[in-house]
Amino acid sequence: RLEPADLGAVRHIRLPENSTSRAQLDAALAEAGVRVSSDTSAADWDTALLLAELGLGHAVVPALPGWQVPGSDGPMRLVPVPALPPLAVGWAVRRWSALSPLARAFADEVARSCVARATAPGQP
Repeated sequence: RLEPADLGAVRHIRLPENSTSRAQLDAALAEAGVRVSSDTSAADWDTALLLAELGLGHAVVPALPGWQVPGSDGPMRLVPVPALPPLAVGWAVRRWSALSPLARAFADEVARSCVARATAPGQP
């Protein structure tokens, strides 16, 4: 477990400056009085995790369904920072009818999966 103040002393792998997730994280850290610096960036969370696993820095990423927590014997650990607000994640589309059949099937499966997780007994 880390506190936001602990994040000021690590090398960050950050998302691009114009990303919503980076703006949310930067605002939460600024509210906690934490200033971070970075010389490494990634376009998405998966790449940030890969760079962290390679030892190029630390990535602050949201807990997302389906991610497997690496074993404690591996080069990377996921450490919660409960004092930070959760990052909002999602997607948008102007018209569902404009999606290809494959993209629509994918979107429908993700929606079904999210509903199933939310209604499963014992799920947070």
